[in-house]
Amino acid sequence: MFRLPLRGAAGALTLAGALWALPVTPPKSTLPTRTLLKDSYRLRLTSTWPQLVGPVEGCVNGGEETIEGVLTRELDGTYRGDLTRRTLLWFCGAHGAASESCSLSLSGQGVVRLWGDVVGDERSPTGRALRAHWVPANGHRAEISGDCPPAFGEAVERMYLEVRHGAEFSLTGRGAGPRVEMLSDYPWTVELD
Repeated sequence: MFRLPLRGAAGALTLAGALWALPVTPPKSTLPTRTLLKDSYRLRLTSTWPQLVGPVEGCVNGGEETIEGVLTRELDGTYRGDLTRRTLLWFCGAHGAASESCSLSLSGQGVVRLWGDVVGDERSPTGRALRAHWVPANGHRAEISGDCPPAFGEAVERMYLEVRHGAEFSLTGRGAGPRVEMLSDYPWTVELD
């Protein structure tokens, strides 16, 4: 075994020089690799609302809705877009204090303004999700039909045209193909490309 005599200041400097020359391996990061998000996404939301059979045969409480269009990343990192919304809602049964059953349907179409913030999400392939919100834009329309009292129909129409909605869904990274996700916390299926 070779021994280097280390005496005094010269020995300390020799040892320091030898340690300095050893390769240093940086510690491995425990942070997840950040996948670059896309500049824009083609989005399609399809409702997965329950379809409940009403008190009268052939009567269903439920409906279906789709929202689709393109979301574009803004300079502040949020995503925004004007998306097309198509809706068909059905109601049947007694409402409020009324004792008699009635039925109502709402058919709606128009544009919704959707915006969303990017948030962390450990279940997402990129580690990030979009917390999205949308509201009907001016000019959105709805048609009510059925035999329910007019005040009830007007309230349903007002709710449809004014209420803010939201959902949170995973974001894909650049180079990723289409992704379909059935949300567990929101009644929607998300198609993202």
